[in-house]
Amino acid sequence: MFFDEIKVVETSIKQLKTDLIAIKDGVDGHYDQLDDFAAHVIAIEAVLIEMLKKTEIDAEAVKAWIVAATEKSTGQEGGSQKAQFIVDNLLKGDPVPERKD
Repeated sequence: MFFDEIKVVETSIKQLKTDLIAIKDGVDGHYDQLDDFAAHVIAIEAVLIEMLKKTEIDAEAVKAWIVAATEKSTGQEGGSQKAQFIVDNLLKGDPVPERKD
C-alpha cells in the first residue's frame, strides 16, 4: 500500500514536470511575440517622429479624437490620459519615457 502511494506521487511529480515544461514553452512563445510587437511599435514611432518633424500637426485635434475614441471604453472623463501623454512626447520628438512606479 505504501509503495502504491509512492507510485501515485511519482506519477504526479512527472506530470507536474511535463506541465511546467509546457508552461515555460508557452511563456517563451508569448515573450517572443511581445518582443516582436514592441520592436514594431518602436519602429513605427521612429518613422512617425521623422514624419512629424516635416509635418505640422494639430495636437488638440489629435487629443480630441483620443478623448472621443477612449472616453467610453476607459470610463474616464477625458479618455486615455496615457495616449494623450504619448501624443505630446511624439510631437516633441521624444521617446516615450519609462514608467516610474
